[in-house]
Amino acid sequence: MADWARYWRADSAPVEAMHAHFTTHVYHRHSHESYSFGVTETGRQAFACRGARHVSGPGQIMAFNPDDPHDGHAGDEGGFTYRMIHIWPGYYASILDGPPALPLFREPVIDDPALARALLRLHAALTGGAPELVRAERLIQAAAILDRHGSRGSRADGRA
Repeated sequence: MADWARYWRADSAPVEAMHAHFTTHVYHRHSHESYSFGVTETGRQAFACRGARHVSGPGQIMAFNPDDPHDGHAGDEGGFTYRMIHIWPGYYASILDGPPALPLFREPVIDDPALARALLRLHAALTGGAPELVRAERLIQAAAILDRHGSRGSRADGRA
């Protein structure tokens, strides 16, 4: 299967989404200003992040903090398909309850089926033309589950 990627950007909020399949494409070391949460649908995505090598398989979540350097490539010959959501830190902070410090995600791979479902539902709402209220509700639902996996640090900008 050839490599492909589709991108989507919200008009009303600093949120972006991507759906992609890669077999030969390699992401060189880079980072994002945003939080980046991805769900691997098929195959295995291998990447280096926070000083270690990681693999995300089907149903697992990749969680990158803002400015978290990482790379990425297919972990096997069949490639991988995944959905990614980028949420800018200030906007993410506005939907969280609790202290003003943003969460930091210690583990770049999370195995949580409820979180994977919530992120996939959010992705579908973002890319499928759902009304803004539905997108906001699904973002709040996903953030509530994500918040269980993050630890609130002392830095309000969310950087590791």
